[in-house]
Amino acid sequence: MDVLQDNLAPSPLSASLPGSPFVRLRALLDAHAPGAPPVSLALGEPQHGAPDFVLAELARPTADYGKYPPITGTPEWRHAVSDWLGRRFGLDAALLETPSQILPLNGTREGLFLAMQLAPQKPDGRVAMPDPFYQVYAAAALAAQAQPVYLPAPRATGFLPDLDAIAPETYDKLQALYLCSPANPQGAIADAAYLRKALALARAHGFLLLVDECYAEIYDAPHVAPPVSMLEIMQAEADDNAPVIVFHSLSKRSNLPGLRSGFCAGGRDIMQRFAALRQIAGPQSPLPVLNAAMLAWQDDDHVAANRALYVAKCDDAEAQCDGRFGFYRPPGGFFLWLDVGDSAAATLHLWQAQGVRVLPGAYLTRLADTPQDPASNYIRVALVAPPEESHAAIARLVAGLEDFTNGSKPVAGGTK
Repeated sequence: MDVLQDNLAPSPLSASLPGSPFVRLRALLDAHAPGAPPVSLALGEPQHGAPDFVLAELARPTADYGKYPPITGTPEWRHAVSDWLGRRFGLDAALLETPSQILPLNGTREGLFLAMQLAPQKPDGRVAMPDPFYQVYAAAALAAQAQPVYLPAPRATGFLPDLDAIAPETYDKLQALYLCSPANPQGAIADAAYLRKALALARAHGFLLLVDECYAEIYDAPHVAPPVSMLEIMQAEADDNAPVIVFHSLSKRSNLPGLRSGFCAGGRDIMQRFAALRQIAGPQSPLPVLNAAMLAWQDDDHVAANRALYVAKCDDAEAQCDGRFGFYRPPGGFFLWLDVGDSAAATLHLWQAQGVRVLPGAYLTRLADTPQDPASNYIRVALVAPPEESHAAIARLVAGLEDFTNGSKPVAGGTK
């Protein structure tokens, strides 16, 4: 056994994977004592509380755990998702009429990863994604033996990749393009014109469009319109067979990150192929989870109440930041993206001076130390705590950033 282990060299995939930002954050902070009782604004884990009616369904005794669930979900679950798509995006049920066009996922991350296996194969293939980026996009590209292409999404381009800045020869090599709207971490929302352009490019250059819309229900109402879905573009263009897969989740919408329940939907042929792949390689969603998820998708009231809490916390953060640190109201999502000059140094200072934990933008980019670096001056701040806790945490954050931007160094907090 020892001989076998000694000969297990790292695979090219594992050697190329982007490092987890949270592992890097622990390495940066955990040897240092916090300057005050710790509070985390680093992890985007919703804390408003899940809907009681969903939790009650999950607590109900059921024999359904003794059954293998269908890979396409139950008819009742699909109907609930289809109805929500109609209410939220105005989609006609006929657009996604084939049962395989809506598939359950165990959270969007596993679907975002596995879907890359459906992308067309090309010599010297590339997979493009926004930078800063969600690490699973790069992992999926590498697992498909494609080269990731990181598209800077700086303030100058509205925190979205500039699709016109990509060379035609790069588009020709693309196997897939990942987009995220609202964007994580900047909160930027792609409008209909942007999404139409992305779809036109996918058709013209023969690549798969993978659109992460898991923050679509968290937006700055009534200051901005609800985010548009790529599925709306498909419908407007009367194309139920577009090279598109869109991803949604209950994690943010319904404060259910631990339920690991979401769905994907898209063009007829690509979704039929995805259903076939998932039948062999994809994890099914347990029937009790599907039943609970069905109830969540059927109700919009808890979503509106949840969204209102985020808007109120953004109001509070705006007042406390008072135009400093490059503050802007994120149109979507629940992160602040603050310009602090040196994200890692600011993060360490906040921890040692205030006990506040944030995530450096430098840990979310592969373009650090390049002229295109869009993130290393920023920190990501998650407004996920209940309002009272969020208010107190932002006050400590602002105090720490005032010290940092005025030239203070991290305090000598010792190690633990």
